[in-house]
Amino acid sequence: MKKIYSNIRGTSDFDTFDSFIFSRICKKARSAFNIFGYQEIILPILEEKGLFAKGVGQVTDIVQGQIFELKGKDIVLRPEGTAQVIRYYIQNSLHKKSDFHKFFYIGPMFRRERPQKGRFRQFHHIGAEAIGSDSIYLDVEVIMLALKISAECGIKDTELKINSLGCADDKRKFSEYIKKSLKPATLCAACKTRSTHQALRVLDCKRPECIKAVKDLNLGQNSLCQACQEQFKKLRSILDDAGVKYTSVPTLVRGLDYYTNTVFEITSSKLGSQDAVGAGGRYNNLMKTLGGPDIPAIGFALGLERMLIALGSKDFKQKPDIFVATIDKTTVAKGFEILTRLREADLSCVFEYQQKTLKAQLRSAQKKGIRFVVIVGEDELKEGSVILKDMDKSVQTKVKIDNLILEIEKIS
Repeated sequence: MKKIYSNIRGTSDFDTFDSFIFSRICKKARSAFNIFGYQEIILPILEEKGLFAKGVGQVTDIVQGQIFELKGKDIVLRPEGTAQVIRYYIQNSLHKKSDFHKFFYIGPMFRRERPQKGRFRQFHHIGAEAIGSDSIYLDVEVIMLALKISAECGIKDTELKINSLGCADDKRKFSEYIKKSLKPATLCAACKTRSTHQALRVLDCKRPECIKAVKDLNLGQNSLCQACQEQFKKLRSILDDAGVKYTSVPTLVRGLDYYTNTVFEITSSKLGSQDAVGAGGRYNNLMKTLGGPDIPAIGFALGLERMLIALGSKDFKQKPDIFVATIDKTTVAKGFEILTRLREADLSCVFEYQQKTLKAQLRSAQKKGIRFVVIVGEDELKEGSVILKDMDKSVQTKVKIDNLILEIEKIS
């Protein structure tokens, strides 16, 4: 019996429709990045494991159990993009070329975790990193950019959640407070372990028992020093002035060790329990941690697969502009010539290669939702003409072949 192969669990085959939406999202994201002055970089999917152990955090869920590692090598499939971009920055001494850089990237990431709706072992990130400034206005820019991409792609029912983890000292003190205040016996199995070495992650747990334990702590921004409180107040003020709606969530943390100060998430009610479309924040100490200069930075990543889930399929149709139909074998050559001419004018066209009847070709065009059908008939060709049928209006006219493109552009 022949084995029938399937895709690996936790990975996805994108059919023609999903691929179309995928490309559409990427196109809109690139347009937004261009407006905001970000430049694209393409980095390898393979990196040294130590980059993420040191940058993301040795005791994070990613490094502890989610990295795909090449057997016998200290090489992994990248689980996230920020540490990689900073590696690229340091390796190429970009601080010597300019004191401020804004990059974006689009590509696959890999994590060995339990697949479920919104969680995959191979997934794609649309990410951005702004390196070289600690300005709170840059924080707002990054948040607004992430929101713009989400909105431009048509994602609805979203909510912006923000918080501040404070500076490194604030974060350390806050972590110690959480560690002392939580009672491990009241937590889920995973958070019992986290509470001893990564206490802040307990705040992000979605298990009911952990949510209750965190709620009982009655957290606020009291853990922030005066300077960080003022900074977070300024962030909210700028967002208010810009008309950006948000929810301040004191329990919002990110699962990566490098975050400090501003953190944010964009969630969608369309996604269920794994509701984050994307997230980001400041990581002012990551550059120095990875052996580079002491330079602040901020970034975000949007999950492309989650965007696809949130979008659904109702608002998008992929269809050519024109269907070129031929009456019989005698008109195929001229029909193909017209097809080529239309494509040279950047019009999307399809052609019937299976010698179907005209009735069947018109039915096929209608099924595909194609508005215009160019009917190439023997009698019309003798006059240098074709029939142009508007499927939406159920009308057809005889058009000179030399005027065909102009006529389509005029009525479309």
